[in-house]
Amino acid sequence: MYTRYGLPDINLSIPMLPWTADPAEHARLDLQHLMLKTKLNGLFVPLLPVRRALAPRQSTTPSILDLGTGSGSWAIDMAKLFPHADVVGLDLVPANLNSEPPLNCRFECDDINLGLLHYRNAFDVVHARCIALGIADYQKFLGEVIEVLRPGGVYLAGAGDMQLYNEDRSPVILPDDEEDPSQKSNINFHQHIGRWIREKGDAWDDTGEKVYWVALGPWEEDAHGRDRRASELMRQNFLGLLQSARPLILSHGYFESSVDRWIKKAQEEMNTMRRRLYVKVIYESSASFVVTESKPSY
Repeated sequence: MYTRYGLPDINLSIPMLPWTADPAEHARLDLQHLMLKTKLNGLFVPLLPVRRALAPRQSTTPSILDLGTGSGSWAIDMAKLFPHADVVGLDLVPANLNSEPPLNCRFECDDINLGLLHYRNAFDVVHARCIALGIADYQKFLGEVIEVLRPGGVYLAGAGDMQLYNEDRSPVILPDDEEDPSQKSNINFHQHIGRWIREKGDAWDDTGEKVYWVALGPWEEDAHGRDRRASELMRQNFLGLLQSARPLILSHGYFESSVDRWIKKAQEEMNTMRRRLYVKVIYESSASFVVTESKPSY
């Protein structure tokens, strides 16, 4: 069975990620964004803390920082949703935009691993989705996010579990005779993000976690509407991810023939849906609040 694949845990740097700027990969990221927006029925969770942090005010302009912005889809959608706010999308390479972004949205090139403290006290919402593998020291990164946020700010972290799950939501286990690419690296450390956030203690007045199960293809008989559409989008996203991940898996010493065999078998399974699988998507949120305001419910 070829249904569990992992991305190596590497530190992001421009020479290591030639596919980051690839138009095909950014098209996949657009698809991934649409899938997540469909599943969440929106751009973020939880709603109330984010809307409160971005409420119009006279003192400063509300500001949003999208880390690892990729194709820029989330940043652009947030700029449209909050036209009174400034939105900055940050990544190693420029976003491949099909059109001019809104006037309140701009993109910058920078390496998150080099530090974020030049943005100290500059943003009300910091968003980091599906970038955990590229963070060299996530706990250090969280400390810098706290410095970047203004009082009352919100940090949003989203990550897809690199483990696939069976129909009963038990983990998929490879046969003993199949080598698991994920075993050469700690690809599932994103499971600790929620704990690391809570360990920051007094930095946050409230934290929350929400888990979404997305079927890998529209196989759920009772799924309709948004859930069914999200499942088909997840399958298309996964097919694209297989090709995008190929250079990274090869860079960790696997034989090209083995990697191509894994990809081919995975593609066959995705196209036939002979295995009913789930992907688990985890959203963590943390917020600090002005003393005079009451805490929202998660």
